[in-house]
Amino acid sequence: MPFRRLKLGGVEVAFGVEDGLAERLRDTALWKLRYQGSRRMPSSAAKSGGQQAVLERIAPINWYHTIEVGSGVVTPGMFDHRAYLQHYPIPERLDGMRVLDVATYDGFWAFEFERRGAAEVVAIDIETFGDLDLPPAKRAAMGPDELARKVGAGFALASELRQSQVRRVICSVYDLSPEQLGKFDLVMCGSLLLHLRDPLRALQGIRSVTGGTGIFVETYNPGLPLRCAEYKGGWQRSVWWSFSLDCLHNIIRDGGYSQTEMLDTFALMNIPESRPIWHASFRVTP
Repeated sequence: MPFRRLKLGGVEVAFGVEDGLAERLRDTALWKLRYQGSRRMPSSAAKSGGQQAVLERIAPINWYHTIEVGSGVVTPGMFDHRAYLQHYPIPERLDGMRVLDVATYDGFWAFEFERRGAAEVVAIDIETFGDLDLPPAKRAAMGPDELARKVGAGFALASELRQSQVRRVICSVYDLSPEQLGKFDLVMCGSLLLHLRDPLRALQGIRSVTGGTGIFVETYNPGLPLRCAEYKGGWQRSVWWSFSLDCLHNIIRDGGYSQTEMLDTFALMNIPESRPIWHASFRVTP
């Protein structure tokens, strides 16, 4: 693996990356430095009364996604996907299509499908933090209030502000079935498999409701050997696995798809921590 050095904001960072990816990281890092300014909320002098009211409602929520909610207001977020849309193999138009967003969280992708003209968008997610895949000892260490804390405040507010028609359904990925939700022309699953104790079981559930095309965009570790997965155990941020690129490709294929095509690899920046997280995008057919 080549050894590369990049300057990020004047700081030189050395690391090993696969051939051809260093230049992509440079572009991503430079984008981040350029783009941070455009993420700032309007200054106090420029805020309208409506904007101020929206910002006050946004502030208490711990946002995972950066989402445009209208009137010039953009939520903060751990991940801002807007500059990475070209890496996600989503058709420009989804007119007439029934689309499923798996593990929607704040709903960035569900709202994007709606914006692209989907006839119906269903967004599934768990109900509480206690529904996460947690190691038994970690679950036992959490109090009842913490386990019962609801997921979806960001989605609810963004949906209201965007006047969205996306339908959010409480459903674990493990419980997906065509009997419950029917089948979909397009199914999207992003950055989920690493958080699951049983990714193959989840993939089989997703496969069962995929009537047309499936899209997976998942994290991988470029430093792992072929077909290797590192067991993390779910303790930190409910991360159970780190996959090599080849392992990720194979585990998605073994979910039961007749065709699995890897389309792209890219580094997505974690905004608060200013670190790249490598992702690969796949298009599958049942």
